[in-house]
Amino acid sequence: MTIRKATKRETRQILSHSLEVLKEASMGYIPAKQEKAQQMVTPFLASGGYYLVYTKNNNLQGWIGIGRTTDYYTDEPVGMIPELYVLPEHRHVGIARMLCAEALRRLRDSGYATVQLNVFAGNSIRQLYQKLGFEEVATLMKKRLD
Repeated sequence: MTIRKATKRETRQILSHSLEVLKEASMGYIPAKQEKAQQMVTPFLASGGYYLVYTKNNNLQGWIGIGRTTDYYTDEPVGMIPELYVLPEHRHVGIARMLCAEALRRLRDSGYATVQLNVFAGNSIRQLYQKLGFEEVATLMKKRLD
């Protein structure tokens, strides 16, 4: 088992999964279009963000994105996790937890005192984030008027 920064080839492989990641992570809230998936990933990578990968026997099993952003409310620089994904056939063995632990270590070592992420209502990964100490800061609510 290895967790390390993704190579360019692995990053391309991760990006090839962008649509399925978008569908699953957004719980159907965001329209499933390849253009939208790319639109969400491109700024993160363009601003210096990158992926950490979990591989076993040179087989990509999961990844986590790490980068930086500015806290909307405090204007403080914070670390961010825009994406965490484990391929379905490799789930429920602790890969997501290991990826999070390594991402948090790297962000702390980079000088960040706070890390932020977004999670959609109903996404089961929320439980892991809470176990790792993430706290809810805000809730986006909506009401359909049609």
